[in-house]
Amino acid sequence: MSLSIHNARLLDPATGLDEPGAIFIDKGKIKDIAKGQTGPHADAKESLDAGGLCLAPGLIDLRVKTGEPGDEQKETLATASRAAVAGGVTSFVVMPDTRPVVDDVALVRFIIEQARKTAKARIYPSGALTVGLKGEQMAEIGLMADAEAIIFTNGDMPIANASIMKRAMSYAASRNALVMSRPDERALSGSGVMNAGALAARIGLSGIPPEAEWIGAARDVMLAEATGCRLVVDQVSTERTLQIIAAARARGASIHATVAAHTLFFNERDVGDYLTYCKVNPPFRDEETRQGLIAALKRGEIDAVVSAHDPQPPEEKRLPFGEAAFGAAGLETTLSALMSLVNDADLPLLDALAPVTCRPADLLGLPQGRLKSGTPADLILFDPGKPWLCVREDLRSRSTNSPFDGRRLQGRVMRTLVGGETVFEYAPAG
Repeated sequence: MSLSIHNARLLDPATGLDEPGAIFIDKGKIKDIAKGQTGPHADAKESLDAGGLCLAPGLIDLRVKTGEPGDEQKETLATASRAAVAGGVTSFVVMPDTRPVVDDVALVRFIIEQARKTAKARIYPSGALTVGLKGEQMAEIGLMADAEAIIFTNGDMPIANASIMKRAMSYAASRNALVMSRPDERALSGSGVMNAGALAARIGLSGIPPEAEWIGAARDVMLAEATGCRLVVDQVSTERTLQIIAAARARGASIHATVAAHTLFFNERDVGDYLTYCKVNPPFRDEETRQGLIAALKRGEIDAVVSAHDPQPPEEKRLPFGEAAFGAAGLETTLSALMSLVNDADLPLLDALAPVTCRPADLLGLPQGRLKSGTPADLILFDPGKPWLCVREDLRSRSTNSPFDGRRLQGRVMRTLVGGETVFEYAPAG
């Protein structure tokens, strides 16, 4: 099938393209990009008038949790992909912290095959760094890499033993495999449930201090430098962590940073009256820290913005704040969180899209994430200013534990294509 999408505002962060034009798709790939063209391509069998909407590469998300295998009541690969394409996410990496943990070849292959059969988006499995995520024994990194695991991570369980972490990084480096680590010194973060500070003390909740992140990041960055490992420091929540990464980069290390979209939108005060949907780890920090991360995003210091999608059923969230599970559903709100920064924080539109398109694509070595002839036609049509009300019951994830519930947002995906095929089309309620 061939398709022409015309009368669109073409956005390609990889090349800085931002102008009217059209795209011609043939056999699932972009065949031609016509800048300034407002009519359909002459060779197209089908055409779509974009009506001036933004046409950009589909979003690529480096951090998504599902419950499959083992906790399908939280989320399946199919339901996660349904939520993903509604939010404009056409490719995502699934974390290994399932039951059982994805720490061997059979489970990597299960994820790939199950995604192929049921998912609308492209799904890439990650592999556990240690067996069972216990931090005691290195997992079969080489075999899982051969089976096409795309990232190796211990998920939300930092590896306390530096010797084991160094050994895993050394082996990953020998395979040029990408490692992702959550920087956290558990001796400091302990049983904390929100950002440490005056607010936590006032409302009687235990705090997670930023020093736990700094120390965890400093250790992992130093080990990555020593081993030559390519490292992604996952879900950075403070500027000082970014400074640690920048110093290592200046010395030639291949260190990268992600930030969760909700971390750029919320601050610690959004916990409000003990709102458990706002209980995430790392926690929402103070407003000054949030503004510092936004400034870093503008400077291009953040390689990828992730949804940190972590679905939790109501029985895990409707508990006292200290007992409720960490985690927020985020696949359908990542783009809107970024558009809020475009509209309210003077973030240029292309700069908002780069960390969810071409930059994560480059990290993973994927061809998508850019408007380029010969690449997969994974595309989104969206309206960056369209207002909408986030109502958790309307979200497509199986678990709807969203901190954006009840928030008025801007930026709506109107159509999502994967391989040139429409997999989502916005239909107003009612």
